[in-house]
Amino acid sequence: MKWIGGISFSSHVIGKWVITVAAFILCPCFTVKSSAQTESQFPCSIETEQTRTRDPAPEAIGRRDRRIYGGILNLDSAVIATLRESKLVENRSPEPDVSTDSDGASKGDSGGAGEKSRVKTDPDNPRDSRDDSIRPQPDHELDQDPGEGRRRNSFDWNAAFKQSMIFLGIQHAFRVATEAGTRAELKGSFFKDYFKTLGNLRGWNDGDPFLVNYIGHPMMGSVTGFIQVQNDPKGVAEEVSLKKSYWRSRLKAFGWSFAYSTQFELGLFGEAGIGNIGIRPYGKAKHPMAYVDLVVTPVVGTGWLVGEDMIDRYLIRRLEKTIRSRAFQIVIRGFLNPTRSFANLIRGKKPWHRDDRE
Repeated sequence: MKWIGGISFSSHVIGKWVITVAAFILCPCFTVKSSAQTESQFPCSIETEQTRTRDPAPEAIGRRDRRIYGGILNLDSAVIATLRESKLVENRSPEPDVSTDSDGASKGDSGGAGEKSRVKTDPDNPRDSRDDSIRPQPDHELDQDPGEGRRRNSFDWNAAFKQSMIFLGIQHAFRVATEAGTRAELKGSFFKDYFKTLGNLRGWNDGDPFLVNYIGHPMMGSVTGFIQVQNDPKGVAEEVSLKKSYWRSRLKAFGWSFAYSTQFELGLFGEAGIGNIGIRPYGKAKHPMAYVDLVVTPVVGTGWLVGEDMIDRYLIRRLEKTIRSRAFQIVIRGFLNPTRSFANLIRGKKPWHRDDRE
């Protein structure tokens, strides 16, 4: 024990005081150093967290790959199921695009909500063939002109008129080339001689021989009848029978033949106008302009047409099945159906052409 300033202190008390004072002095220094170390370590912790975000651990990558692969499997299953359903309703409601929604796998370990995946097929991508079975084919019928379809199903007036004018030109060329009286009457006043010719129309016999009136003119009527038939989509498909549709179509052919024959006999572009047939009597006939041609040409000509229909169906077809020679078929078609063959030539077809067979 020591006495300092009259106060007694033991060595043990003095030691405690020394430690206390030293701790009081050194404590701020340790506190400052610890704060500096903490500040230096804080950026490192931030950098470490960023590095972990950019470069996840291998086990995290594995979990993410398994999640994506599972979603793809689920997506493929949904696409297959949708394609099967689309095949069933393809005829009722075809859709150009196919889209499927599937529930995705849960995100992370926390089990978040599933995500929806949508797959759309690209019709312009040749590699995308998943929707080949349900992709609607282009409807080319919509690209056609509606008027064209109606024309195909209706009588072609333009073609029938052109073919009739071709036939008329052939007849007049033949008359001018073979009849001296026709060439002689081409002179003079056209309208005066034309109306004078019409004034001579009377009687039945016009002085022409039997071969001209009852063979040549009926064949002319049959040719013009076939011109009407071959330009009528409904009439050309008819076969000789007792059906009303057949006889209705041939009645139309008779009307066309009658109009053509009347123009040929009495029209401005017929025999009365070109060559003035009937302006002067010749041979034994008192009235060279008579009614025989006006009646026989369309009436007997339509009968001739029906006769060729019967021959083509009941005779020519049987012969074609028996004799397979193409040359033989060509000969019998032309020889047994002469007016049909001539009408085929007028429309630019081969004489032995048939609309219902080769």
